[in-house]
Amino acid sequence: MSYSENALAFATLPVSHQVRLEDRVSFAYIDKAVVYQGRTGVWVAQSDDGENVKYQIQLPVGGIAVLALGPGTSISHPAMMSLARSGTTVMFAGGGGNNAYAAATPLTSSSRWAIAQAHLISDIEKTQEAAIIMYKQQLGIEMMPGGSINTMRGLEGRTIRDLYRALAKKHKIGSFRREVAADDPVNSGLNLGNSIMYGCAAAACTAIGVNPALGIIHRGNRRSLLFDLADLYKPSVTIPLAFESAGEEDPMATVRQGVRQAIHKQKILAGMVSTLMGVLSPHLPDRDDDRIVGDDAEASGHTNYADLE
Repeated sequence: MSYSENALAFATLPVSHQVRLEDRVSFAYIDKAVVYQGRTGVWVAQSDDGENVKYQIQLPVGGIAVLALGPGTSISHPAMMSLARSGTTVMFAGGGGNNAYAAATPLTSSSRWAIAQAHLISDIEKTQEAAIIMYKQQLGIEMMPGGSINTMRGLEGRTIRDLYRALAKKHKIGSFRREVAADDPVNSGLNLGNSIMYGCAAAACTAIGVNPALGIIHRGNRRSLLFDLADLYKPSVTIPLAFESAGEEDPMATVRQGVRQAIHKQKILAGMVSTLMGVLSPHLPDRDDDRIVGDDAEASGHTNYADLE
């Protein structure tokens, strides 16, 4: 396969020199299609009977933050390479984008934010301080005298419970109970909206190169930090949308459209990155060069020390 000069030139650009995360389209969802690398870029093709091509479009991979692949979708290795080079997170999901179960994220060129994350997570007191900052952002609280982790966790639980109750009453939905495995329109809408938010959070983590498994509030899951970031927008975005869309003819399509609009209008991707940088900035290392450990001090990396005593 031969590539165009423009495609080859774009492939040499580091992610940091390409489209900024906050300027990208939030996400694109594709199912029952083939994603492949063409001569001019990454293309999506769908057939009507397995033989005749129904439609074919080119993906603007440099401007997409998250590409969600649903059932019946296959992707080629060269296409995946192009998506990784462009800084796009690829998420694998169930029908309609619901229940994201895996994500492929490109590597970044710097480890400074990951080092800051390690410093933060290894200090329990600093982690608790960061958790309170995130709880306050989620709940819209500026000041709370005597705020502790237990206090904030209890306040979050009561706030979400009361929000469920108020929205169920507003939209005339009787006896609602949050259950991930339930298939009613509200619970399905919450699952879908949250999955999209997890994909955006994965893109935000990828943008600065931090580990999604090392959460600030949540622990014990490979997506712990994604849960932390998505929770910031559940009370204002995904929960209201799920209840509002329950009575629509196609609730899932309405949720997808609503979440996409909210991500764009509220600049949620930029907000997630800003939140991460805000809690991690105090723990950034003083140096950002490539180095290795030594006896007394660190030494420059990518150097052969065989002739040195």
